[in-house]
Amino acid sequence: MTPSTLMQVAAAVLVAAALTTCGNAPRRDERAPSGRGLDGPAAAGAPPADAAAAPEPAAGSPPPLVTAALDRFPGLSGTILFQSDRVGRPKIFTLDLPSGRLTQLTHGVDHRDEEPAWSPDGTRIAFGSTRAGGDFDIWMMNADGSNPVRLTDHDANEEDPTWAADGRSIVFTAARDGRGELYRVWIEDRRVERVTNSVDRVIMPAVSPDGRSVAYAAQTIMNFQIHVLDFETGATRRITGTPGGACRPAWSTDGREVAFVRLDTDPSRIEIVPASGGPPRILVNDRSLWSYYPDYHPQGGPMVISVSPEHHEGEDWDLALVDPAQPDVFVKLTEGAGNDRVPEWKPGK
Repeated sequence: MTPSTLMQVAAAVLVAAALTTCGNAPRRDERAPSGRGLDGPAAAGAPPADAAAAPEPAAGSPPPLVTAALDRFPGLSGTILFQSDRVGRPKIFTLDLPSGRLTQLTHGVDHRDEEPAWSPDGTRIAFGSTRAGGDFDIWMMNADGSNPVRLTDHDANEEDPTWAADGRSIVFTAARDGRGELYRVWIEDRRVERVTNSVDRVIMPAVSPDGRSVAYAAQTIMNFQIHVLDFETGATRRITGTPGGACRPAWSTDGREVAFVRLDTDPSRIEIVPASGGPPRILVNDRSLWSYYPDYHPQGGPMVISVSPEHHEGEDWDLALVDPAQPDVFVKLTEGAGNDRVPEWKPGK
């Protein structure tokens, strides 16, 4: 094998590894329902997968994990939106703090609901779903799970929704033309327009708090890096340069920073970089756990993330809180079999 052929093979292997690490976990519909709760695996006699109603929280005090989190962050309140396969195929849930109340918003046996995202005013939720059959489309529902409405209808998978700051449109990822690109669907008339036109694969968008820009992960020759696109001018800039790649950008509430997942470490870790670019700082670097899916608290409280002892095979994602001012100190909110991932704080006060 010639040196040039060896280089091509090595490059292909690195790209495949980046795609596996940067993407979501494999969609394994055969995963057994976990029947898990906030305090660990459920006892025998738990309801069947995708039961009609969500598990009811225990009466009285919050579950022990939530109580411990509230001890670490006194006065913390808010609602965390997330996806979980605790009842079978992924569905959408909320976790209220400080009560610890868990609410299942979507139901059904034969489809998947994933990647939920709050509207800026907290009254609606966008998400990707296969409920219409086949591929993922972008859907929208009320904050209580009522009135689900299909916004897109295309043969390609359409995922990773993120709301525009004015709540009038949703940016998402789709491979409508072969490779992942960003598109925008307008709520009023369901009009879809293409946002990026790149030679790279573009995924995981996050619109800035002021609505002027969108951060995303773009696949360069060897890996993914975080880029920012200015909606008005179309100008783009790269804000990360980690050797093994980066993905899952999340804006700070003031728009000055972007948290992301660094991929050239095993397990992955969460870092924060200035939105204008510059040296990153480490947020979570626990070498026993993968850390992923960062999201900032709307009033500057703890960030919510997901952590797991493994990525893909053997994964077990749990929600956790971490204080940006005290890196690498986090407390779990959930635990047990199953996967709680893609958390997002509800906007507002």
